[in-house]
Amino acid sequence: MDRELETWLRERNAEFRRNDVPSKQRPWIAWLEWANHLGESISLNDNVVKEIFSWFERHSKAGLQYIKPLYVGAYYYDSTFWPVVIPVVLGRVQLDARESLRTMPDGASASLFKNRSELLDFMSLWGDCLDYGFGIGHLQSAPPNTFAKELFTSADQRLTATVSLLLLDPPNASSMESSRMATEMFLKAYLAATSGLTESEGRRIGHNLEEALNRCLSVNPNSDLQAIRSSLIVFPDVGDRYKGIDRPLGILWKAYETAQSVGTTICRSLTGRDVRATMRIQ
Repeated sequence: MDRELETWLRERNAEFRRNDVPSKQRPWIAWLEWANHLGESISLNDNVVKEIFSWFERHSKAGLQYIKPLYVGAYYYDSTFWPVVIPVVLGRVQLDARESLRTMPDGASASLFKNRSELLDFMSLWGDCLDYGFGIGHLQSAPPNTFAKELFTSADQRLTATVSLLLLDPPNASSMESSRMATEMFLKAYLAATSGLTESEGRRIGHNLEEALNRCLSVNPNSDLQAIRSSLIVFPDVGDRYKGIDRPLGILWKAYETAQSVGTTICRSLTGRDVRATMRIQ
């Protein structure tokens, strides 16, 4: 392990002890704070993150801290983006949505789950992350064709990058571009999977999200994708990516939420997996 990282982890863990931060939260918080320390996004797939979790496994009584999650999304609450961790599960299990907010303090999560409107908003996002996490792997491992696989892989990379950028402190406004590109790639992937969209046809659609959505709805007019039409307005012209414009956090959230919704809707449509009917709010 890099000496700078080792020293930093020892210092942060000492602070965690002084502040009574629960052991299970420490590696997740350390991951986000190390990314902020470097000033760049770091995904859970990066080796340095594995080293951070391994370090806490060796220096904590809580036991194994890191099992690579199936997917990590983001939820915007109290002016902060929080990681939403979807675990790997086998067989039929019952999941508690509260467990996915691994870095949120108990007081904040209690407040969130007491407000029914906010709770419903979070549960919608959690369900999207859950179905996406299970669905995207299937679509990448057993795609209808090669071009669809390439598009699903690109879309997933863009969506993952969006989450990493949002979890920085402060969130990086370039997440807007990643959200937009993820949305575009997902729509084109759906067309490649369902109607044989070719690479040349994809280039003719270009960055026109409305055109891509219209083509998707011509394949299935009853698709839940219809619901995102009004949300596309959140995305600026693709040329704006060169302007370095700062965006309000609420706008960054809406852009990511739209990209996540598109990705999940397509996963549900092509895999048949949909947890919404089985979700219970107590």
